[in-house]
Amino acid sequence: MKITYLPTIYPFSKSVRGSGSNSRMRDITRDVVYKKLWNFDLAEEVKKLFDEKALEWSTTRNIPARGIPVLDALERGEVYGKRVVDLGAGTGLATQILVNNFESVVALDISKEMIKNSITPETPQVCADSNRLPFASNSIDVFLMMNMILFPNEIERCLKAKGFLVWISSRGPDTPIYLPPEEVIDLMSANSEVSWSGVSAHAHEGSWLVARRSITR
Repeated sequence: MKITYLPTIYPFSKSVRGSGSNSRMRDITRDVVYKKLWNFDLAEEVKKLFDEKALEWSTTRNIPARGIPVLDALERGEVYGKRVVDLGAGTGLATQILVNNFESVVALDISKEMIKNSITPETPQVCADSNRLPFASNSIDVFLMMNMILFPNEIERCLKAKGFLVWISSRGPDTPIYLPPEEVIDLMSANSEVSWSGVSAHAHEGSWLVARRSITR
């Protein structure tokens, strides 16, 4: 079985913010992985969108409930390692959880304004495009991606053989930047020499997947 679904221990609570299924970011998310459409113009569009949202991002989103899927994933997904990268870190809402659980954490985002407004300024901050990660191959123990566009080839390249991909959707299927856990596993397997598997669960408003390489095909 590709994914083991764990029972929900944090009561489900539907987001009051409505569905992001018809958002522009949902289209971009799917076009990147299925049509390979990422390019300079698209990157600039995403930068501009999040630059404009950066100033108020922490005020509207830094709430305890938002961290529940992250905490649940780290604990029940049995995630371990030393070097962790928060991809699409934004202003550091997930980063602040990671720094309490891991030895070395780097926050990476494509938006300079998000980085400027980070609530974890003591954490190393990198402004970069995740389509070209500034990390050596086989060097990262854990990638955490919370509401982030998936670039399977770069995750596959940089992640250590026994590393973890932690995929968080803060509002589950209502998250604008969203791929179901099954699709994440299939996409990672399709871009790897080995198959991937994982564990997943719902947690409060969100859902999570902890994925790893599994058996050789």
